[in-house]
Amino acid sequence: MLIMKKVIVVGGGNGGIVAANRLSGKGLDVTVVEPLDAHLYQPGIVDFSLGNEDERSIVKSLDSVLSAKRIKGRVSKVLLEEHSVLVNGEKLSYDYLILSPGVVSKQIDGALDWHTLEHGRILRENIASFSGESIVIGYTGVIKCPAAPFEFGFLLREKFPKTKITLLNPVTSPPEIQRPMAEAFGRRSKELNIDVKRGFKIAKIDKLNKIIESEGGEKVTYDLALIDPPVTVPEEFKELADKSGFIPVDRTTLKYRDYDNVFVIGDANNILTPPKTGAKAHYEAKIVSENILNDVHGGNKKIYDGSAICAVYAGETKGYLVRMNFQKSGIYGASYMFYEMKRMFTRLYWTSLKGLIP
Repeated sequence: MLIMKKVIVVGGGNGGIVAANRLSGKGLDVTVVEPLDAHLYQPGIVDFSLGNEDERSIVKSLDSVLSAKRIKGRVSKVLLEEHSVLVNGEKLSYDYLILSPGVVSKQIDGALDWHTLEHGRILRENIASFSGESIVIGYTGVIKCPAAPFEFGFLLREKFPKTKITLLNPVTSPPEIQRPMAEAFGRRSKELNIDVKRGFKIAKIDKLNKIIESEGGEKVTYDLALIDPPVTVPEEFKELADKSGFIPVDRTTLKYRDYDNVFVIGDANNILTPPKTGAKAHYEAKIVSENILNDVHGGNKKIYDGSAICAVYAGETKGYLVRMNFQKSGIYGASYMFYEMKRMFTRLYWTSLKGLIP
């Protein structure tokens, strides 16, 4: 009797769903462990916050987009030497483990993350009721998508043409691989009269007086602030993480340390370039799922080359297309075509989870 290999996928986010769906029905016993019943299209928070999309377009039931079986629960511990994980107090064994637990935002008073529906609702309400004169957008620490603050800035300029908009960027000089994107966003910010303060590392947010202070003592006042706090792996996976706060992997195989059957994909791994976007998670899930299938059924192993691609709003019905891998990057636009591509992907995203879009 042929015993099917067991694959446990931890996490029902972009990477976890894509990996599980690509492995499901391929002669493997695939189980996804996820405590939530709904899946959020996180990039859609930008559109949702600005009132351009409703909840139904960015949230779907997890079971409606997942082909594999699911255990509703949370992994409390990974037992690497025993090839098992603890879920709801029960030990589940695996032949292959794919960790895709996502990340959590550190709590900073005065900051709302841009990755949850709960905070998206608050942002939407704050933006809809805004009648002040100054908007400040910024982030601190590791951000999931460095394009997101600029997207917010570009779209808020369109919505509030006379408002002073300031973007606080803690990065003084972008990594060389991201320079084309950074330069294009910088030019666009000047065109739209958005003040970008590079090297502004937030030290304190004074909600009472509406003042944000940098580590160097510079102060910026605001009427509305959109500040994204830094992210890190959930507490249950801290013992696997390195000093970066993320789980180390070989960046081409996505294997965890010396474990040939343990992979980490998406936001939780320590690959920072390309940034922690859904596109990165999708490509990583594709490589890992193909290599597991090749390991079980035979075939040549694939490597992850850092590929990621995404469309970015540029304001005024224009958009950019950004392509990147470990070696190079490019940005195209701003044009109406890429704006429409960005808008369209809110619908295509749900098909991409099925693994039907490369």
